[in-house]
Amino acid sequence: MKPTIKDIAQRAHVSTATVSRVLSKKAKSYRPETAAKIEAIAKELGYKKNLAAAELAANSSMLIAVILNNTQTNFSNDIIAAIQAETDKAGYQMFILYAGNHDARLLNQAISVALERHVAGILLVATSLDEQAARTLRESNTPCRLVSVYDEDDPRYTGFKFTSSNNEEIGYSAANYLIERGHSRIGLAGIDRSSTGKQRLHGYQRALTEHGLIPHMEWVEYGDYSFGPQQNMLKTLMNKDLDAIITASDMVAVGMIREAHLLGLDIPKDLSFISIDGTFLCDITIPTITSVTQDFYQMGLIAVRSLLNDDDSQFIPVHITPRNSVRFLGEKSLEY
Repeated sequence: MKPTIKDIAQRAHVSTATVSRVLSKKAKSYRPETAAKIEAIAKELGYKKNLAAAELAANSSMLIAVILNNTQTNFSNDIIAAIQAETDKAGYQMFILYAGNHDARLLNQAISVALERHVAGILLVATSLDEQAARTLRESNTPCRLVSVYDEDDPRYTGFKFTSSNNEEIGYSAANYLIERGHSRIGLAGIDRSSTGKQRLHGYQRALTEHGLIPHMEWVEYGDYSFGPQQNMLKTLMNKDLDAIITASDMVAVGMIREAHLLGLDIPKDLSFISIDGTFLCDITIPTITSVTQDFYQMGLIAVRSLLNDDDSQFIPVHITPRNSVRFLGEKSLEY
């Protein structure tokens, strides 16, 4: 494991900010013996300075702000845990600011608080940018990174780097998995109208089209990714004579499968489900839920490293985790 600024600080009995300033040659006020001690320990440990991280540390409060949208699902838990672990490892501290549920006022308030603290960087988790937020962040010149959200077609997001799963690929993979197992009337439930929802919808539609199926918008039910009462949504989709449903989150899947049981449906005999996210919820339901699984912990780790190193945007790979909620119907049908 590579030595960090934090390792040197612990050996030298000084703060991480002191180490960073000494190694960045900005330690004008430190005693020569302190600087010499730090440099000797760095050499002994084989420390190689990360220029981007050192520059951040030398000019900031050693704080990283995490601005979190008030998500209606549980995926952010692993992201936050990873951010906490990686910031601590790098000698930084993190604090969380909540931005409501796509609330522009709360988002801009959170950004203002972060900038007032002279943070080293800002991570925006599942947070959609409005024009004011985007402008404020650009003008601040504070390093920032979008996590689990991106929109390469929206000018508000131009110039902002991201660490995320590929949402279009998620929608495509879910639909393709069902089609390859013989399903042809496939619904999509619980997405919202944000960039994330639009990207997943596009991937879902692309998979159906590539297999010669017509993607009907009446097979799509919008929501907010939450558990909530799913009875009306399920009944609406069941009236379309569907044989499978893709849920926008594990929370939606759990809610819909619960309602399916209450309606007397046998899952997956009567209706197949595949969920997006693949959190622990998929393993504790009956039946367990097949998922397009995102690696949220890895996403959090990479987000911090990319912020400190000023790396390019990056998609985190996803994969299908087969469980017990999808029925195999045989060869795919091309009637619809």
